[in-house]
Amino acid sequence: MPREDEDRLVSHRLQVVISPAIKARIERIAKVKKVKPQRIVLEALTYYLPLVDQDFDGEFAEWDRLSDEALVEFEKGLE
Repeated sequence: MPREDEDRLVSHRLQVVISPAIKARIERIAKVKKVKPQRIVLEALTYYLPLVDQDFDGEFAEWDRLSDEALVEFEKGLE
């Protein structure tokens, strides 16, 4: 859920072009939740942004480390 300070709509505007199908989905969800479509978009962005705003360098380094460990174990099995 959005944090309280992010929950308030201020005078910031951002124009986004979406497909008619996504627009229809947003409007359907807004109608069911009895809120404005802008609220649905804000909630979706508030949920999604932390997921993509991660430390990717650290994540990739961890994947490399795990990959190296797996290769070492595989090579041990060949001996």
